[in-house]
Amino acid sequence: MSSSHDLFVKQIFSNTADAIDFFESSLSKTIIDLLDLNHLELTKESFIGTDHDESRTDLLYKIPLKTGSSVYIYLLFEHKSYYDPKIFTQLLEYLSRIYSWQDQNQVDLKIVLPFVFYHGDKGWDLGEYFLDGFPKDSIPQEFIKYIPNFSIQLLELKKDGNRFQTKNLALRLYMRMIQIIRDDPDLFLTNLKDIFYSISQEKDEAKRIYIIKNLLEYLFRARKDAENYTEKEIIKNIEGDYMNLLERIREEGKLEGEQKGKQEGKQENKLETARKMLEEGFTLTQISKITGLTEIQLRENGVL
Repeated sequence: MSSSHDLFVKQIFSNTADAIDFFESSLSKTIIDLLDLNHLELTKESFIGTDHDESRTDLLYKIPLKTGSSVYIYLLFEHKSYYDPKIFTQLLEYLSRIYSWQDQNQVDLKIVLPFVFYHGDKGWDLGEYFLDGFPKDSIPQEFIKYIPNFSIQLLELKKDGNRFQTKNLALRLYMRMIQIIRDDPDLFLTNLKDIFYSISQEKDEAKRIYIIKNLLEYLFRARKDAENYTEKEIIKNIEGDYMNLLERIREEGKLEGEQKGKQEGKQENKLETARKMLEEGFTLTQISKITGLTEIQLRENGVL
């Protein structure tokens, strides 16, 4: 389920214009006064490891200062849709990789500002410093100076909190959708109608359709009861190619489901072959070579 949120957030913040509006609305004024966000650039580097998980949302932006000098900073964007006490050690790892990457490619190190966007059910009580993860009362003061401390810029979008404020209508609706996505059915329906009603404020039909598309794709990924909220009367205030768009998204969802089913079927056939081979006395090496399954996959599925 968390990957559904991650994909949506990554899609939003990969759009430079939306990212600029988001940071202008959420960073502190003292930081905004220093940064030339109009020249923000999304870098292509990723520092989350080698698992190639496209749903992960670590994004790194390069932002010059308003002074016009050659100095700039990097802004590391990390998204969390669930409560994760390991967030600070994860960020420490990312920061280390980014600084190492800079060291290999540049003469002077550039500051990296860690930005955490959190909207988990559990309230944020993890602090805003790496040091907050340590039981400071039990650590002698003499040793505190040896802990590599850093701060984060935190934005917590609470389920029952205030709505995210920005002039960017699409971004405002995306943030609202993230905020209500876990609501119970009746409340979710009420809030969803409000979102769709607000889309009518966008006068450009192409932009309206684009916003609807993004919201519906997120809805279908994030809620198992998504079909209950796609009736025409729910968004009757929106004109255009909505129904055609909805049918396309539904068909794409069905196709993805069919492909996933086929993949699962092939996987089960391989597992059954592995079980029979094991009964016949084949070695693990032989089984892996013939089925293409690793030892870990065999153990996770109860073959070994």
